[in-house]
Amino acid sequence: GKHPGAAIVPGVECLPREAALRTCPGGMAKVVNVCTSTDCASKGGKHVLKDLEDMCAGTSCEARGTACLNHCGKGPNVEVRIQGKAPKVIEKIDSLNAIAKVLKSEAGVEISKLEKQVAEIKYEARRAKTAQDRDEKLQKAFKVLGGEDAAGKTDARLASQLLVMRARERMEKSAEDALSDAVKAAELFQASAEPFVLLGLIYEKLGRWDEAMNSAEEAVAKGDQREANGIVRRVKQKTPQQDEDAIRKRQEEEKAEKARKEQEEEEEKKKKAAAAKKKAAQAKKKKAEEEAAKKQAEEEARRKAEEEAAEARRKAEEEARRKAEEEEARNRLEGEKRERLQRARAEAAEVKRIAEEAEAIKRQLEEAAAKEARRAAAEQERVARESSLQGRLTACCRTPAVNGDDAE
Repeated sequence: GKHPGAAIVPGVECLPREAALRTCPGGMAKVVNVCTSTDCASKGGKHVLKDLEDMCAGTSCEARGTACLNHCGKGPNVEVRIQGKAPKVIEKIDSLNAIAKVLKSEAGVEISKLEKQVAEIKYEARRAKTAQDRDEKLQKAFKVLGGEDAAGKTDARLASQLLVMRARERMEKSAEDALSDAVKAAELFQASAEPFVLLGLIYEKLGRWDEAMNSAEEAVAKGDQREANGIVRRVKQKTPQQDEDAIRKRQEEEKAEKARKEQEEEEEKKKKAAAAKKKAAQAKKKKAEEEAAKKQAEEEARRKAEEEAAEARRKAEEEARRKAEEEEARNRLEGEKRERLQRARAEAAEVKRIAEEAEAIKRQLEEAAAKEARRAAAEQERVARESSLQGRLTACCRTPAVNGDDAE
């Protein structure tokens, strides 16, 4: 919009321009006013306000929604107001870095590394197109804090903010589902108004007016000037007829719930009866199967015993046959051995006989040789004698002749 009366984003109750100029409740001297008029809202002003609210929680600075800042076409725009200084409008706050820079350089608020990690994921989640994408990003943020169960111990404020975001998402489908997240968020970070605003919205949706009023008033006491006041006004405007309608509706719901529980109990009884019947049938079947298995096992044992007996007989017969064959072979070998022994003895006797005959022949030959040698020696001796005698005779004959010649 181009003037202070311009339209704002549906569902986001911003303060009138004059109220936004005042110091925030609690005497805070630093305020960041976020334009949520039509032009800035179309550029994400509503999300920027939520980002700033989370990042300012627990600090000396507060973020508020406000009407047009007269810088249309350049948004999202914010106005930083610090006590004792002139207001300053900063244009085009369209990224988390730009938001963090405004807080640090203009308001002196610096966020931690962990908070920046979570803030980056929340920044993306708020701008995600689908519920599934938003839920996945929230789960990712919980993991940064060590998982959903441990997140509260890691950083209670950041865990509470994540639960609030998820509860707002769930509230669109089921207020009952969102309630547990909102309760846990309020328990984790009681200094923040946001969980109590959410509880007020949920209780209002559920028609639990007293709890809605109590939660909204608690949020107002903690400094919320937007949604909480709206809840208070709406709850106060509820007529007795609406209360009666709500009571009647609760009674009908209780009756329906009772009928549902009775039906569930009846169904549970039927299920138990069916389960018992099924269990009995299964037990009967199991017993029959066990008996059949037992009979089969007995038959199998008998068959196995018969097979083992037959196998034992076969082995005994084979053993007897083997022993008979071994005995026969042993007898055959002993017979052959005796025959070989007899042949050896006969051969030895024959060899002995031949040796004796040879020895006899040898003796005969030696005797013949000795006899022949004696004969030869005798012959030689005779010849020698004869030769000697012949020589003597010859000599004897020659000698007389010489003598005769000489005599002549």
